[in-house]
Amino acid sequence: MNKEFCPYEIALALKELGFDEPCFGFYTYKGEIRRYTNFYGELNDFQSIKNSGIAMGDNWCTAPLYQQAFRWLLDKHNLYGIIIPTVTMDWTFKTMTVAQDMVEVPPYNHVDACDYSSREEAELACLIKLIEIAKNK
Repeated sequence: MNKEFCPYEIALALKELGFDEPCFGFYTYKGEIRRYTNFYGELNDFQSIKNSGIAMGDNWCTAPLYQQAFRWLLDKHNLYGIIIPTVTMDWTFKTMTVAQDMVEVPPYNHVDACDYSSREEAELACLIKLIEIAKNK
């Protein structure tokens, strides 16, 4: 289940960009993932926490799911990425990062020509590129 969550470094970068959506887990300052519990230490699947609700310091942050991160970047920064499967000698994936901003003319487009051995690697590379674009806007 942990592979569904963005890595710690990505979560921190998203926090710096203003990510403050409810998440089911959070990272400690050591990068260890924890599930949110109530005051009594009980787990509840419907409880969540936001970055603004974490009072432990700058190196603590929520642990967003990959799909949350991609959706947030689209909603807040008008950025989206596409993972394209390709068939060569064996299955690989390409990342196409497309950044659309209706105010910017022409819109920014980036195609990453690298091959990745798994969809997970491609998603991570795509997310890193989207965050880089958002930081530079």
